[in-house]
Amino acid sequence: MVEGVAKSTLKSLMRDRDIGSSDLAVLVSDDRFVETKSSIDSKISRGSFSADFFLRCLKAMNVTEIALETIVDTEQLVNDAGYPVESQPKRFRDSRTGNHYLRCDDVELNSKPTVVSLFSGAGGFDIGLEQAGFQTLACIDFDKDCRKTLEFNRPDWMVVDGEKYQKQFGTADRVGGDIRSISPQEVLDALDLSVGDVDLVVGGAPCQPFSNMGKKAGKSDETNGDLFLHFVRYVRDLKPKAFIFENVVGITQSRHREVISYMEDQFAGMQFGISHAVLNAANYGVPQRRERFFLIGIRGTDRPAFPLPTHFKSEESWSTFTGSFDIQPQTTPLPWKTVGQALKKIPKTRRSKSDYVSMGVSDVVANRMTYVKAGQNFKVVPPEFLPNCWKSGKHMGSDTFGRLDPNQPSVTIRTAAYNPSKGRYIHPYEDRGLDTVEMAALQDFPPSWQFRCTARERVTLVSAGKQIGNAVPPGLAKAIGLAIKEQMLAGSNPE
Repeated sequence: MVEGVAKSTLKSLMRDRDIGSSDLAVLVSDDRFVETKSSIDSKISRGSFSADFFLRCLKAMNVTEIALETIVDTEQLVNDAGYPVESQPKRFRDSRTGNHYLRCDDVELNSKPTVVSLFSGAGGFDIGLEQAGFQTLACIDFDKDCRKTLEFNRPDWMVVDGEKYQKQFGTADRVGGDIRSISPQEVLDALDLSVGDVDLVVGGAPCQPFSNMGKKAGKSDETNGDLFLHFVRYVRDLKPKAFIFENVVGITQSRHREVISYMEDQFAGMQFGISHAVLNAANYGVPQRRERFFLIGIRGTDRPAFPLPTHFKSEESWSTFTGSFDIQPQTTPLPWKTVGQALKKIPKTRRSKSDYVSMGVSDVVANRMTYVKAGQNFKVVPPEFLPNCWKSGKHMGSDTFGRLDPNQPSVTIRTAAYNPSKGRYIHPYEDRGLDTVEMAALQDFPPSWQFRCTARERVTLVSAGKQIGNAVPPGLAKAIGLAIKEQMLAGSNPE
């Protein structure tokens, strides 16, 4: 601790006086002591040197007094790499992908930037934005159970076609929550706002048309393939300062490239600077490996930056990831959060929650689980205990009937993550599948958030699974929100 204070203080004093190592070596050297640039750098680097050397440096730089408070503050403001915190590089360009990353600070504002949320689902994105300092004004979602969940947890959010909305504005002649029939002007009128008043529009159009798990029909999907067009419509008509569009990684496949190109062209014509990237939720403190595509746009910013990861798999992986950066970040991410860490935080009273539901398993299935250790799957189960359809393994994925590793982030939590036959969803310690409270914890939902169902006291397993599995993890949303907020405040950033 003391060594760190002395090192930080000496570096701060040298910086303030514009004195380099070579200059200091000349100043402190005399007939009795001879210092060189290398010896000065060595002492400062290891942070260990004598009080006599420290005092000679102070005398050489004409420092006559140092307040103890200043020493403590100096230690806090200088990191291990020698950068004062306020002067650490904040923006980094990846020459391999062309993406920019921003080291984000959680800046407190006098007022909260406002959000209109499209395809809101159970609110994962909006929870994260709330944690980043945003205020969600309105939510639109087609699923009536999601609307119930949003209204229950955040009564101050206006849920279009929710119960409160219908009581205030009447029941519209349309399918509830269908964005195709809801105009941006209706939302503005209900909020008593004008065009340009909303700061941020966010949303992820239903991903099934672009998912690798589905038919991959893309924009030709007759049910939901056109919903991305309505996201564009809302951004065009609301004229926000920024937007965030989210979807599955499958949207980046060549067969869907025209969707991204269309959106980029439309948003560029609206004077947004735009960027897109695939981000892994585990890199932002979520105990789950979940990759998602994000297209972001900010007015007045040529190339919007994504948040610099706060967590990473390993130091080696981090070095590889940042190897193509124009500037090396002077911070080291924390290790990934694990399944074990997430499950430990769940209250033992979870079974009393109204949104606790679990899938029952037969004795045969439970016995089958006993053969599967952490990280293994159905292939280790003796053939005589496998269903006939599993024995060939031809149509089974590597995660099928797999057990979660408590020392790693989970696999992607999908809508049926309560069913081990659908993926690596066997509990890490017990011979059962995940319950809905555990699913929500791995999706990074706060424990206070409750999933609801219309006309029922307790949520159903299928409904809870859909609400949780389709959500954007709040921790990932918070990271993106912080990056957007900082760039909105800055107004513009150089390439």
